[in-house]
Amino acid sequence: MNLVLGDIPIRVEKKRIKNMHIYIKPPFGEVLVTAPKYVTDKEIKIFIEEKSDWITKNVEKIKDSPITPNPKYETGDIIPIWGEFYNLVVLEDTRYSLTLNGDTATLIVREGCTDKQKEDFVKEWYREQLKERVEILLPKWEAYTGLHCSSWQSKMMTSRWGTCNTKTNKIWLNVRLAEHPVECLEYVILHELAHTVVPNHSADFKAVLSKFMPEWKTYKKELNSYK
Repeated sequence: MNLVLGDIPIRVEKKRIKNMHIYIKPPFGEVLVTAPKYVTDKEIKIFIEEKSDWITKNVEKIKDSPITPNPKYETGDIIPIWGEFYNLVVLEDTRYSLTLNGDTATLIVREGCTDKQKEDFVKEWYREQLKERVEILLPKWEAYTGLHCSSWQSKMMTSRWGTCNTKTNKIWLNVRLAEHPVECLEYVILHELAHTVVPNHSADFKAVLSKFMPEWKTYKKELNSYK
């Protein structure tokens, strides 16, 4: 189903999921709404109308200042945090910090710092955001599935969102997951936990994913579109 909000086209897909979600993708601000199969078209339209200001605002942000793969973290950049888009404002002071207020992300840096120093700080900030969520979500998914990892760590990865050492059951999660909706992080956590019992991507592995997260393909597709 396709809808239009003002002059913004919206693609709607019904899937085996529990809640409705909105995805806005750079560089052109494409809008995708996913909804449970049982939700009526009328309910979807109401949902979109209720989120119309948010959709319009974020589409305009992306069109006006597209997210780039390697931002320099300068004032005017748009940065994603947990699937939301923030206008970046960079100021100088004596210590580094990054705070969110409304749709603005304020990055405080030391005077004279290099682009590399800014980038390193923001990466570590994302890492801390990821850690906070994982410490809540990993135990939740371990309890729900009965699957357990021996430990976990985060790192920057260019081609994977997560990995699992099937000999030790240690998992690694990509720091960049903190840029995407938290449901995507939950999918990757489940994905790596599933590898503790099925080391490959066979039908048995996919059956584990489908058992605990019927909508997993939606989140996989969302993440793969950003690789």
